[in-house]
Amino acid sequence: MTNKKAIFLFIGMVLVATIGIGIWANRLLSNMEEDEAMTEQLSVRILDGFSDHTAIQKYPVQLAALDWGTNCLILENGGAGDLGVTYKSKWNEALGTIGNYPGDRIKGVVLLVMDMKEKGEYINKIGQNTKAYQRNYVINYVDLDKKAIIARDTLYGEEPPLVNRSAGSGAGDFPSDSEVVNSIKERLKL
Repeated sequence: MTNKKAIFLFIGMVLVATIGIGIWANRLLSNMEEDEAMTEQLSVRILDGFSDHTAIQKYPVQLAALDWGTNCLILENGGAGDLGVTYKSKWNEALGTIGNYPGDRIKGVVLLVMDMKEKGEYINKIGQNTKAYQRNYVINYVDLDKKAIIARDTLYGEEPPLVNRSAGSGAGDFPSDSEVVNSIKERLKL
């Protein structure tokens, strides 16, 4: 009888864990779909300026004073389909810039670009080596009137793990959402 109870308890725990993971994945996917739908409705001014994921490279760097306050939108470089950027609702909500959507009259765009920095190599027991990377965001403050990057910060993520136990390259995590929000708040002086 105790074996049956243990089996039912184990199956119940697996079922609860599976349901929890399913709810989390569903919420994550719905947030991504919502961001994609909102991205498609962004101002033509923004979508034309960031028509693909390489568009940020066309903007010159002309360092200048940043006096936007919350008169901007936070976007991530790259997008689904033909989109060059992705609207990030969670970051815009946290920074109080969501009221500027769709971005017709904003002063600028805070565009986060994912990047990786090589930090070393892992060498396995038979002498093969793979690269170790640190993931980071390059935060570009793009003035839409000047068509220039007026400020740029790099926000470094976690260091790669000391030991790579999986196939392929090892890398640490990107900076957390709270680190991203706090860095932007500091730069915008909010």
